[in-house]
Amino acid sequence: MRGKIDYLLITFAVGSSLIGILTLLGGGGIGEELAFKKTLWLIIGVALMLVFAFTNYQKLGVYAPLLYGLGILLLVLTLLPFVGTKIKGARAWLRLYGMGFQPSEFMKLFLVIALSRYLVLRETEIDKPRELIIPALMALVPAVLIALQPDLGYAMMYLVLLFALLYIGGANTSVIFGFAIVGFSTLVIPLYLEYEKYILVDDLYARLKEINFRLADAVRVLSFEIWEYIERPELSGLISEKDSLKRWAAMELVKSDNLALLKTIVQDLEKENPSLLRDFFRSNLAMILSIVVLALIYFIFWVLYYAIRRAWYRRITTMALIGALSLAGAFVFRKLVNFKPHQVVRIISFANPEKFPKGAGYQLRHSLITLGSGKILGKGIFKGDMTRGETPYLPEWYNDFIFSVIGEQFGLWGTTLTLFFLFGLVFRGVQIALQSKDDFGALLAAGITVIFFSHIVINIGIALGLLPVTGIPLVFVSYGGSNMIVSFIAVGILLNIYMRRFINA
Repeated sequence: MRGKIDYLLITFAVGSSLIGILTLLGGGGIGEELAFKKTLWLIIGVALMLVFAFTNYQKLGVYAPLLYGLGILLLVLTLLPFVGTKIKGARAWLRLYGMGFQPSEFMKLFLVIALSRYLVLRETEIDKPRELIIPALMALVPAVLIALQPDLGYAMMYLVLLFALLYIGGANTSVIFGFAIVGFSTLVIPLYLEYEKYILVDDLYARLKEINFRLADAVRVLSFEIWEYIERPELSGLISEKDSLKRWAAMELVKSDNLALLKTIVQDLEKENPSLLRDFFRSNLAMILSIVVLALIYFIFWVLYYAIRRAWYRRITTMALIGALSLAGAFVFRKLVNFKPHQVVRIISFANPEKFPKGAGYQLRHSLITLGSGKILGKGIFKGDMTRGETPYLPEWYNDFIFSVIGEQFGLWGTTLTLFFLFGLVFRGVQIALQSKDDFGALLAAGITVIFFSHIVINIGIALGLLPVTGIPLVFVSYGGSNMIVSFIAVGILLNIYMRRFINA
């Protein structure tokens, strides 16, 4: 068994983790404490990796329904006010014996196991559209629960896993493309409507300054949070008395006369800047009628297709179904999920950075400055200054932006080495998936590799300013115990698939 262990895979995983620990240690202040905790998680992670490396991965397939059910239960528990722990506005954590963990991290792996098992059981029928309903629901249920926390970044990753595994598992590519359109529309249409509201704030403040300076000051204090209180005035009474300025602004905003004035000005501003698309998506009646009409078109041409067998009838049914599901998904998602101000601000700051010269675009700009400040050789492990002090130049660098700090401390050679280790993991994952002699092992290895690849591309894309900030950590490198533990368990499963590539043939 010794000769069958993939030491290269272990080297890539442990090497990436050590880079993360050194970067945290060199960050000073809170980074030193986080480096110590990450070292403990590394030890625990390696131990669990070895356990799973010598446990037949086929047993995971047997327990797939149980693992999936456990993951859903944990996600539901996080949403309960007296059970889940709320951190930075998201109720995404559970505490057990004084230790916190993030169920959404474990659910990713559980979903990959469950989907892989299902796709193997239905491999002869998976090219039929009806067979995709169950896997779609398997991914959508945890995605919706995570979106309700709210954590849209992780929710979107579940959809990526679904599409990737369906494609690898041999599902009809046109159907997968249709699912992708529906998923994209479900998320983007509500975000677009929020974007349209939030970009009005500056104009609203400018108009109010001329007629009601107290209300204008309230809008200036609350900024993009005004919409929460306009739509739900009762929330103003829940603001802590310690935050006296914000409480004053909210109470001023929700006065009946002020609310009426605000709504009138918003209507005037929207009339001055007409948008047919905005008004259509915002209208409940227009959305419902459109969904009903598209559903009728689908039904009529479906009957015609089976009666006359014209190919273009089938194409019309497909387009009508995608259109109906896209609008229905967007309508339901908008009604169920309330976007937090910081989520929309992240998107707007990426798509429209001039709106945030000193606000939400701060981290993206400072990430690039930090990354480039190390140049070729870096400033040195303890000589970086972007992460030090009570108010670091790059806030919360240890999670979303740790890649930028690697660039500061170790320069181009450090970031290149990090990329070599991380993409080495992905490369070995692909090789292990291709070498596996059974379908479950191949799908499981591919799903794990997609998890790693998604984290790497999204996190580094954020650090480079190519993607909006989503809170997705850099696997093995960023601070975060849950992600590190799950990642090492995943590596252990990959090791076992590699070791048993002939045994399970």
